[in-house]
Amino acid sequence: MNFYKNHFGMIISSVVAICISLIMATAAIFVAHLEFSVPALIKNWGTAFLTISLTGMLLPLTDWSFALGRKLGLKPETLPHVLLENAVATLFFNTAATIVLTAVNVFNNPAIEGAVAAGALPSVSAVFISGVVHDWPIMFVISYIFAFFVTKLAIKIAVASVGDLKTAESPQNGH
Repeated sequence: MNFYKNHFGMIISSVVAICISLIMATAAIFVAHLEFSVPALIKNWGTAFLTISLTGMLLPLTDWSFALGRKLGLKPETLPHVLLENAVATLFFNTAATIVLTAVNVFNNPAIEGAVAAGALPSVSAVFISGVVHDWPIMFVISYIFAFFVTKLAIKIAVASVGDLKTAESPQNGH
């Protein structure tokens, strides 16, 4: 669980999860053409935050991205490596959050259930699958772009809180 290795990483993970989940929650409402409301935003934000936080806790995404970067011969903290790091993290965060957000917005949705009952839609499951396929690329691009800014902000907050932290166990050092 990379998330718990040090305070620096926890601060970065927390800031990224809070900001990216808010961005994805807001985007999910508009991408799915749902009516924007504060309760819908809070429901989506909470769902996305939990999903992104758990994904970050359970999967060693930083280690994976640095290992892949080393295999590709990329030097840490260079633009190609940063692009790769962001792509690996976004791939997992976005996929998990898109699936869960789509499920939360589709299943037990009276409008969708009514349209299925009326024969206007094939099934709730079909709407879910269609929603994931439709939303995933849009959400990926949004997440990928915003992750650059959010990660920079998170690093600044972590450095201001605990100082610059590169240890022997840091992924930059091949561990």
